[in-house]
Amino acid sequence: MLGNKIIVHALIKCNSGYLVTKRSKEETACPEYWDIPGGLAEDGELPKRALKREVQEEVNLDVEPTKIIHEDSNYDAKKDLVFIRLVYLCELKSNLENIKLQLEEHSEYKIIKALDELESAKIVPFLDDIFTDLED
Repeated sequence: MLGNKIIVHALIKCNSGYLVTKRSKEETACPEYWDIPGGLAEDGELPKRALKREVQEEVNLDVEPTKIIHEDSNYDAKKDLVFIRLVYLCELKSNLENIKLQLEEHSEYKIIKALDELESAKIVPFLDDIFTDLED
């Protein structure tokens, strides 16, 4: 039976840039790629609540989602699931100095204004779309 899973991500605006995190070597999907905090919503969990929980777990920050800035989806035939990704622009409610990475998932973080600041690093594909949209 076909099902849906919601993935939420937070583009966190802080100071004069945005928080990006590098996925750990141990991650099964896109290890050592630059990404933004996020993850799967649990069954019955509202997307904004899932987003706040994921950000708290992954980087120890409190955020306020302001609007959805990106949506994409794909079908995983092996799992017979549609994965729907929602990316929210978020305002930082806590102090950036409170950041504490969940090391199983992320090895480092940076505050950037544009993706080219990551030079030739590996970047999850949807981030390119997001930063291109921000420039428009």
